[in-house]
Amino acid sequence: MGTPFLSIVIPVFNAERTISRAIGSILSQDFMGIEIIVINDGSTDRSHEICQDIARNEPRIKLFSIENSGVSYARNVGIEQAQGKYITFLDADDFYVETALKQMAASLTPNIELMIFGYNVDFENKYSDCLLPSEQMLTFHDQHRFRDYAVSLIRNEMINAPWNKVYLTSYLKEKEIKFPADLNIGEDLKFNLAVIRDIEHVKILNLAFVNYCVKKGEGLVSRFRLNRFDVRYDLLMEIRNLLSYWGILKKNQAMIDRFLIRDIMAYFMDFYKRNCQLTYQRKLELIRDILSRKEIREVIAKNHPYDFSTIVIEQILKTNNSKFILFLAKILNIKRVLR
Repeated sequence: MGTPFLSIVIPVFNAERTISRAIGSILSQDFMGIEIIVINDGSTDRSHEICQDIARNEPRIKLFSIENSGVSYARNVGIEQAQGKYITFLDADDFYVETALKQMAASLTPNIELMIFGYNVDFENKYSDCLLPSEQMLTFHDQHRFRDYAVSLIRNEMINAPWNKVYLTSYLKEKEIKFPADLNIGEDLKFNLAVIRDIEHVKILNLAFVNYCVKKGEGLVSRFRLNRFDVRYDLLMEIRNLLSYWGILKKNQAMIDRFLIRDIMAYFMDFYKRNCQLTYQRKLELIRDILSRKEIREVIAKNHPYDFSTIVIEQILKTNNSKFILFLAKILNIKRVLR
């Protein structure tokens, strides 16, 4: 077999219920120019055995087993092992739509360094939403034109995930771009911010190729993490620094401030996640601590013409009444759970 056109990296951790579907959605497609790099990240269930059984009769599958080190480290192993001209990522509980790979390959015209496409959100097989990065196909061969457009991708959070993108493998390797293995929140966004920093040749597709499967109450985002706000704040500063590097921060500062205001309230709402063990007094202390920070106070005082819900949150935070804010965070969290 010659050099594959596309490397598909699948990190696997305790995914015995879904990994067959993920790999099967690749093997069932009428496109042969692929290699499937499966990284078993120290699974304690039957994931490794299932992958072995599938790989036994499929030479395009490369199976690696490592000690449990997290999804970022596993993906980095995949990047190191990738031989394809292009590389993409698939989570073990997601799967491709039919003909996705052939359409990906046909869309990757010469010189493209990054391609971004849409995805279907499948919530417990109950409903599906199709999220697209654009209403039309776009191609950029100019850094400045793409940078202006990239702001909309950041605003709509279409830049975050790695599984709705195809990357030129040599671009990642030459620039030594890796997933930050020291993070377990926002690692995908930090990776992609590094990717787009100096990128020039980008294609945006108005097609959905991946079914992103969401299960209620599962995953890192469903659990309370004490450092979540500080990590999110650092990521916002990464976005801010990128926009400053591009020379377009001033006209997009309101977007950064909006993200910050919403992240503050989202963190306070997290106090009511089931695994949060903080006392009532500790929750109040954290609210006071965050709202007393100089940079936070300055943003809350700006009065940008935000969307209605952000303006409401801003006005709530302006009260600086920790008990009132905590009470409203509880109400908002109940609404979030019942949605």
